[in-house]
Amino acid sequence: MSDTSKNSEPQEKTTRNRKSIVILVLMFLLLITLFIVQCHLSDIKENALQKQNATQDSLAHLRSLEDSLQQLEMLRLKDSLKTDSARRADSTRIADSLSALNPKDSQKQKVQTNTQDSAASKKDTLVIPKGPSDSIPPEASIVPPPGRYYEPIKLKVQCDEIKCNTYFSVNDTAHAIEASQGVDYNKTGDVFFRAQDSAGNFSPWQTSHYDMASDNVCGKNAYPIPVHGKTVCVDAYEYPNEANAITKDMVSHEQATRLCEQAGKRLCAIDEWQAACHGKDNLKYSYGNSYNQTKCNTNTKAAKRAGRKEQCRSWYGMYDMNGNLWEWTSTPSKERNTLYLVAGGAWDTNNASSCSESKFSFYPQNQYNFVGFRCCKNAQ
Repeated sequence: MSDTSKNSEPQEKTTRNRKSIVILVLMFLLLITLFIVQCHLSDIKENALQKQNATQDSLAHLRSLEDSLQQLEMLRLKDSLKTDSARRADSTRIADSLSALNPKDSQKQKVQTNTQDSAASKKDTLVIPKGPSDSIPPEASIVPPPGRYYEPIKLKVQCDEIKCNTYFSVNDTAHAIEASQGVDYNKTGDVFFRAQDSAGNFSPWQTSHYDMASDNVCGKNAYPIPVHGKTVCVDAYEYPNEANAITKDMVSHEQATRLCEQAGKRLCAIDEWQAACHGKDNLKYSYGNSYNQTKCNTNTKAAKRAGRKEQCRSWYGMYDMNGNLWEWTSTPSKERNTLYLVAGGAWDTNNASSCSESKFSFYPQNQYNFVGFRCCKNAQ
């Protein structure tokens, strides 16, 4: 064997020994690491158990406190339910015991005990403080509204509150009578009215003037109005001119003209229409000079049947001239003579529905679900 082979064997043996040592060291380090990890996991588990036990102890303590509070509340309720007679009985027993010891003081002790019981009874009485009293008067209105009528009417005073007493008096306020159920009326003159709410508040006296006439030359559901020195009969309702009827919409200007002609009438001109709406006092709205959304159908989403808004009546007797439906007239627009004026506003025009309100932007050949009409004719 050569010298080279002899030298290589010890070197290989040394290398193997070194590898073995390294492996042993690594295994030892791994064991140490596992031991440390196991110890750490044990600590974590112990901490979790301690927290869980602490939580359970806290819950048990809370339950104990809750039970104690419930017991205290029950005792308080039992004590509060103890009647005055029971309290007086206890006081009497105490007084009797004292009287046995000292008869001279027995009477004084009983008087003192009765006084204390009375004071305790007053203290235990529940006193509900009164809130601020109602001092706002109700609002009263009268139907039918003031104006000219050709037949006897039934007056009724209405109130804006649920429980009200209403009154009216003819010509002055000295002869007031109850008016919530309606009173037959057929006189020309002033009627005074007011309301009283459940708190005793009275509304101020208001007045309405009625003109009971008998010279209607216009026939059924039409009334005369003066226009430029002549008398014109204007329909009381939008076409078909019947109380509580569904008003006619979706009609072109030509169709409206033809329907009036078939009824022996004509489409109203703008000055006739406005004169009927303004009334004898030239009011801004058919019911007065200030806009009131409760009077006419001007703040809703659809047209109503003819005359449903009883307060929406002009002096001469025309209903729904403010709101409900715009109404075709026979008057061409001065701005565009191929278009015709519509008047009065619709169900959603709010205060832009006065007697003077008019538009010329609707095409006469078109049909609109918010445009209707009413008819007129010259008085015979």
